[in-house]
Amino acid sequence: MPLFVIVALLLVIGTLVALLRRAAVQRRELLQVNRQLAAEAQRVRDSHERNLLAFSNNPCPMWVYDCDTLRFLDVNDTAISTYGYARQEFLQMTLRDIRPSEEMAAFENAVKQPVHGFNNAGIWRHRRKDGSLIFVEIRAFGFLLDGHSRELVLATDVTERIHMEEALRQSRASLQSLVDNAPLGICRATLEGDRCEALNLTLREILGGYSLEEGLQLKLSEQVFANPADQGQMVEILRRNLTVRGYETTFLRRDGSKVPVRISGALVRDAQRKGHFEGYVEDMTQQSALEQQFRQVQKLEAVGRLAGGIAHDFNNILLVIKLSTEMMLAQVTPENPLSKPLLQVSNAADRATALTRQMLAFGRQQIMQARIINLNAIVLETSQMLRRIIGEDIQLVTQLSDSVENSRLDPDQVTQVILNLAVNARDAMPKGGALHLETASVDLDDAYTKTHPPVQPGRYVMLAVSDTGTGIDKSIMPHIFDPFFTTKEVGKGTGLGLSIVYGIVKQIGGYIWVYSEPGQGTTFKLYFPATTEPLESPAPRSDISAEPGGQTVLLVEDEAIARSNIRLCLEQLGYRVLEAQNGQDALQSCAEHPGAINLVLTDLVMPDMGGHELSTQMSLLHPDISVVFMSGYTEDSAARRQILIEGGAFLQKPFSVADLSNTVRSVLAAQALKR
Repeated sequence: MPLFVIVALLLVIGTLVALLRRAAVQRRELLQVNRQLAAEAQRVRDSHERNLLAFSNNPCPMWVYDCDTLRFLDVNDTAISTYGYARQEFLQMTLRDIRPSEEMAAFENAVKQPVHGFNNAGIWRHRRKDGSLIFVEIRAFGFLLDGHSRELVLATDVTERIHMEEALRQSRASLQSLVDNAPLGICRATLEGDRCEALNLTLREILGGYSLEEGLQLKLSEQVFANPADQGQMVEILRRNLTVRGYETTFLRRDGSKVPVRISGALVRDAQRKGHFEGYVEDMTQQSALEQQFRQVQKLEAVGRLAGGIAHDFNNILLVIKLSTEMMLAQVTPENPLSKPLLQVSNAADRATALTRQMLAFGRQQIMQARIINLNAIVLETSQMLRRIIGEDIQLVTQLSDSVENSRLDPDQVTQVILNLAVNARDAMPKGGALHLETASVDLDDAYTKTHPPVQPGRYVMLAVSDTGTGIDKSIMPHIFDPFFTTKEVGKGTGLGLSIVYGIVKQIGGYIWVYSEPGQGTTFKLYFPATTEPLESPAPRSDISAEPGGQTVLLVEDEAIARSNIRLCLEQLGYRVLEAQNGQDALQSCAEHPGAINLVLTDLVMPDMGGHELSTQMSLLHPDISVVFMSGYTEDSAARRQILIEGGAFLQKPFSVADLSNTVRSVLAAQALKR
């Protein structure tokens, strides 16, 4: 065989072997690729199954929709159970069908431009098949499929969370409202920063009306505490005790004025261990005013008790002086050398009597004879007298409201109040001026009463007495109602005028306030409770009197010198007199006396048995007997009021011979008419 043939065969065989080897390699590679393709197909199938499982069994509603038509393409089981629609119903619906109509415009605007990839669409309201609404938080993933925009949506039901957040918001708002509307100032402040971190509306009002932003910028040591040392002392107490209770200091208001406050609170520390003060601030302005008024009342009551304590004995002494001098004056002629000294003694006794009654009025122990009157009538009646008192260089101006309501007042005491205020105004206008009297019916509301304790809200009749005089300096304003306080020269004033006014107004049940500035005059405003009851006329006095004709009078008086003096006076008036030093003696004298007793003249306050009890016992023994009560004591005002209410006769010690004569004659005359 030729060599080239052999070579050719070898080449062919080599080529065939190479081709076979290559084919084997390609088969192996194809097998590997097939295995990889099979594995990838399995992975795709597994991934699809997992995605289907994650979609179908997701605990949150999910769906896929077409971005162009907004139609649902697929929904999971949770969406079906949450919204209440069947799967076939969902696939016939669009996203618009689960939206409330009031949010449709916002929804249409949100889906105009599809977003590819992940996006958070926020919280929306969806409507379920039963019409109820739920809040859902939407997360979506946009993608393209077969050239169409699709979006996979995950909707998390956050209805409960939204409701809880709303409840929390309302709770915080309620808490903030409580803080803002609390009657106490509330604040939180840093100890090192010297500023408030938070403060409520009440505290800002206490400080003069700062806004919240302004209040947070205030430096406590310079713009809040009137005395910076007080702040340092309070902080020291806080660091030592961790709390502070009732710390009293003074704050500065926005206008520079000062306001007394009381602070309570505690020291708290935050996570960084920084100290903060959380506390309450109480405005003490009203309480300070009440305390000042309480001290004023205590002073007035102390002097009132002093006046009442001496009134009984003093009135008995004055009674003896008055009756003795009047009886002696009746027995001497005007030319007698003793006439003038006796007149001086009588006048001095009258002045002492007036002073005693002023003291009792000041101490609110003077008996009142109140009835329903109209204040205008009293002012008009008093005005005629005032024109003579104030002088020609002072103009009297009256402004009386036609709609003034009635009030239960003692006309004589109201007249005394007007006269005292007019005299006070006259002395404040040495160069002349104007005195204004004004009346009106007013409503005092809660806002007024909060700044004018202890006034109670209600309907009142107001009397304003104003002058154009020198005014009252602020330094003496707190003392003007103090007893015996006066700015006049020695011997030109007793210092009782305004004290008496205060006592009468308080006894009537009214209130008095003063407004004055140096050089700007003074205004006194008096408020008396109004009433809808009709006017009452004073009880008419009988013109019939019985001449003394030897009638028998039983005189009951525990003070021997007064009893002797009254007996002598009655005997000079023509009456027979039986004496008794107490109630038991009076009953015994009445039982032992063989003749008739026409009248009993008895003191109200006596040891063992008082005048009222004696009168009761007498009425059982002698029903027709008349009783006249007398007293100079101040603590029997209730009994005296009852006597007057029942129409009984009463003599206020010290009385004159004329008072005694007229009272006894009137009572005996009334007794005679009954017979």
